[in-house]
Amino acid sequence: MELIKKGVNMLKNVKTYWKSPPEGKYMTFREIFAYSVGGFGAYSVFTMAQALLLSTTNVIIGNTIGIQPMHMYVMYLISVITNIPLTMVRANMVDNVKYKEGKYRPYLLRMGIPTIAISILFVYTPYVKVAYIWRCILIFIYNFGLQFFYNFFYDAYENLIHVLSPNSQERTNVTAIKSMIYSLSPTITNFVTPLIAAKVANGNMYDLKVYQWLYPFIAVTGVVLLILVYSRTEEKIVIAKTHPMKIKFMDALREVAKNKYFWIISLAGWLGFLETCTYVILQWLYNYAHLCTPEQYSFITLIRGTAYSFGMVLAPFAVKKWGKKKVLIVTNIFNVFFLAMVYPLMGSIWTVLMCMYFNSIADSFILVINPAIQADIRDYQQYKSGERIDGMFGAVAMIGSFVTMATSSVLPAVYEKYGIYSGNGYENMYDILYDTNILYRLVGVLVILSAVGAALNVIPYFFYDFTEVKQKAVIKILQIRAMFEDYGNGVLKDEDMVSTVDLIRGAKEDYARGKADIVLLRKNKAQKSEIKAAVKNNEEFEIAEAVLNELDYFNTEPAKARLRWAEGIIEAGVAGISGVTADALAAAKALPKGTKDEREIRKQEIADAKLALRCKKAALKYYSGNIPDFNEEKLNSLYEEEKSLTERKSALLKSKSGKNEIAAVSEHLSETAKAIKEMHTEYQHFSESTKVYTEAKKYITKAENYEKFGEIDVKYDALSKADVAEE
Repeated sequence: MELIKKGVNMLKNVKTYWKSPPEGKYMTFREIFAYSVGGFGAYSVFTMAQALLLSTTNVIIGNTIGIQPMHMYVMYLISVITNIPLTMVRANMVDNVKYKEGKYRPYLLRMGIPTIAISILFVYTPYVKVAYIWRCILIFIYNFGLQFFYNFFYDAYENLIHVLSPNSQERTNVTAIKSMIYSLSPTITNFVTPLIAAKVANGNMYDLKVYQWLYPFIAVTGVVLLILVYSRTEEKIVIAKTHPMKIKFMDALREVAKNKYFWIISLAGWLGFLETCTYVILQWLYNYAHLCTPEQYSFITLIRGTAYSFGMVLAPFAVKKWGKKKVLIVTNIFNVFFLAMVYPLMGSIWTVLMCMYFNSIADSFILVINPAIQADIRDYQQYKSGERIDGMFGAVAMIGSFVTMATSSVLPAVYEKYGIYSGNGYENMYDILYDTNILYRLVGVLVILSAVGAALNVIPYFFYDFTEVKQKAVIKILQIRAMFEDYGNGVLKDEDMVSTVDLIRGAKEDYARGKADIVLLRKNKAQKSEIKAAVKNNEEFEIAEAVLNELDYFNTEPAKARLRWAEGIIEAGVAGISGVTADALAAAKALPKGTKDEREIRKQEIADAKLALRCKKAALKYYSGNIPDFNEEKLNSLYEEEKSLTERKSALLKSKSGKNEIAAVSEHLSETAKAIKEMHTEYQHFSESTKVYTEAKKYITKAENYEKFGEIDVKYDALSKADVAEE
């Protein structure tokens, strides 16, 4: 009865919060439904494209098309290198190109549809009719397209959850729901693939006919469900309405590079590169050792797919109880154990399935938690830098590409050592694996490598300390900063003011209660409910302390020191930038660093001195040191002129006016567009040369806005009294 009651309550909640989110949450049930069900379509396309991406273990490119392992490795290296500038383009577009739909939603269809088209073309190309060199060229061309469109599309869907809610637990919950639904896609695909192979390719899963039958169905499903995500979700970022959402590439790169949590998570991925070595084992035991029938293998893939449901269901509860860090460490340790157990049990595909099943359960927790952590570290980035940076994380992660290039040579070398190379005496180089002696020796090596990779992967997580409590504090601080910035710009809405002042007053109450002594409570054998309440109290105290420290920030010594620096920059004016010398940097480095405040002051002084020197360098480069004023009014008038000419041209085309008149307007429009482009370049040079002045001005304005909290408090009380009077 209790379960039925809970089910009824859940249905009532879905109905109540279908179009408006529950209190304290940000996503409606309609949004959750669209994002999650749409994930089935997104992951259908991911499954299709991922099977075609160049890698050292790609079975379609290696086994089916017949590209040699070392040739695949060379092509992979070239592909990674060419992807570097593409990653920079993607990062810049996400952080700086403005669409009314938001940061990520616009790219779901813009990048998803080309990904599907390239994938279909890939599998329908008749490779047997072209020479080996042309096969390599065609595969490289297709991968060049996929590197841009697929990677962009993948990032757009996966990172969308980062901006659908600033609530970390809500993001984890939604990711779990999404994961349960999207996991059906690869599970179904893996289930039907052997069945299709049995019907059209005599059971050979590496025949392109299999994918020619499968991929059109995936394409249709993908497009329909992507439209659902695009049309029924809304991005939400905690930032001032007047805050300019634009950041230069190098500035963003510099800021992300200082994010310690980004490096911890990235390092975990780089160290665990060997963990994926076992991905081919079940397929090899079926295809080469014939340890089961096609029907049994379909059943095996279906069974293994169900393993991911455990983590997707349990991860949100585990995170809520123990936190992301502890759950990641424990599940990764289980990963090492279950991977190692494959080695003594690989004589039977069913015992291997058992080990891989439990390995997949551990993996499923990581699949849910990793997107939540990625979102958290972007919140931290915004808190530290003051800018909402998303795309640039992918650009900085390019460093990992060089690590991957080096580590990816390990697997081809292992394959070659065990006889998988062109000229090994077999029609297809992988046919040597039909020799079970070679197959089992190679599988044993892959298992050992994979267990080592899993062990290395867990180490960095011990250094991750951005707890759920810290993340909640960061979101509240971002809300406070947004309130002050909007108030200073005269655009603060009453509802935003009320919610933020309520937040601040609540923090003062939480802080006044003080911390509970949990150690003493446990020593005195207090009841569990009392200890639980004390833990919650201490979390609220920690958040409140961070909030009140933010309000009081400009009374601290580091803030006062930087305010003096900012006032000095403003007093010297833009002209003073050319007078900056290396002595400023030397003086900053010579500052004391004995106390926490001294270290913070020194760190900021060094960063500001370096910024000033970069501005001077730009000023000398573009203006020979004499920075002119930028005519913003002229740029705005050009925008208006462009808009007017565009409307004029559209009207002429609709009225079917004379060609000469249309040509004249088109020429004028082209000249205006050219002038705008030139002014954009001029503005880029100006902003690069004067950034230190702009930053100083922003800092002074921020300090002035924080001093206005008394005014905001008075307005809040007046608004509350007015509401009471109306009632």
